[in-house]
Amino acid sequence: MQRLLILVLASVLAFVLACLRAPAAQAGAWPREKGKVFLSASTRVAGTSLAGPYSIYSTTYLEYGLTDRLTVGLDVGHAISGQGKAVVFLRYPLALGKDPNRFAVELGLGTIAGEPAIRPGFSYGRGVSLGQSSGWFNVDTFAEYRGTNRRIDLKSDITFGLDPPGPLKALVQLQTGISQGDPSFARLAPSLLYEFGSRSHIELGLTAGLIGDTQMGVKLGFWREF
Repeated sequence: MQRLLILVLASVLAFVLACLRAPAAQAGAWPREKGKVFLSASTRVAGTSLAGPYSIYSTTYLEYGLTDRLTVGLDVGHAISGQGKAVVFLRYPLALGKDPNRFAVELGLGTIAGEPAIRPGFSYGRGVSLGQSSGWFNVDTFAEYRGTNRRIDLKSDITFGLDPPGPLKALVQLQTGISQGDPSFARLAPSLLYEFGSRSHIELGLTAGLIGDTQMGVKLGFWREF
């Protein structure tokens, strides 16, 4: 039942957002331009009550455009199971024409909980617009396979971001996952980003467990493009 509810929520959100039309904006399904770098780092503090106890999750994410079509990256933080991960990945777009829909495949290699891991992924994205604001819609789906115990965990994140005129950006993400031995989960994570300088953003967000997750949390992050 939990897995069914997660799929229903994801499908409804995907259908509503995919009906929007606009030029593409940069997100997970779009390659990083050759020579360009994107860096983000964030920390999330979450707990089941204000009195604690609290869990702390930190993430560092890096992308670099090897070519105009091939992006290499580093993802360090916590895996779907909540255990530590360090993954190096390559992403390649499947289509870069005038079609507003964008698709990309990804392959990552690294460690999860100290074990060798393979992480294939698939992304879909398209640009959106609401009035005078531009934005993006993206779906990132991954499978984490650990070679030592042959464990497979699945994750899908649905993101909608909006970039209105001015220094503020807004995004909301539905985070879902299925981890062996643990309940399936769905988590809502809205954020506001404030731009300072020409290529940097500070992110302040909240997280709320919807299914299989009883924690509430706050998130502080940093984005930078070079």
